[in-house]
Amino acid sequence: MPGKLSTGTPMKQPPTTSQQPPRRSREHGFTLIEAALTTVIVGTGVLSIVAAQQAYHQKNDWAQRSGTAMLLANELRELTMPLPVYDPITGQAFIGPEPGEAGIDDYDDLDDFAGVSLDGGVTYPGLTFNPPIDALGRTINDLTGWTQQVTVEGVLEENIGSGVTLNPGTAGTLTRLTVNVLYQGPNDPAPNSVTQLTWVAGQ
Repeated sequence: MPGKLSTGTPMKQPPTTSQQPPRRSREHGFTLIEAALTTVIVGTGVLSIVAAQQAYHQKNDWAQRSGTAMLLANELRELTMPLPVYDPITGQAFIGPEPGEAGIDDYDDLDDFAGVSLDGGVTYPGLTFNPPIDALGRTINDLTGWTQQVTVEGVLEENIGSGVTLNPGTAGTLTRLTVNVLYQGPNDPAPNSVTQLTWVAGQ
């Protein structure tokens, strides 16, 4: 109509919304605390494994050392087992090596292993073999650090744990032999006793 303004269809305004920043998704990974805890746990496990391995090696070394020591002790026992207590020729005239017996190849009785008395026949020092020897009296050169010590003592028949003067012909006495095997490693200040083997022979 003339004189009338047509406003037409009113325009709709878009609804107003609050402006919010877009959300940032959390990145995948470990936090500093998680990484630190993981390091502590893994480190503790590694230390435990290393400690267990060291203990295993120590036990294994000791087992091998004990086995070697027992073998060396038995070598001397086998060497002396066939021998009589006293010399088959001079009998009980001497304790210790007889005149002319210069070494292991000449020893033909048990009292030869008593050594030479240093106090007039009261005590006898025994013999020391370093390098050690085998059951045939041969030197074992590849066992560095090992020593065999053998002593010969008199003991009473009723008490083989006793010790009496090693006097041939004494009634009621037996002969006791003891082999002490020692080992000194590269870092050991002195030899350490690894094993002892003791047996008793007749008079």
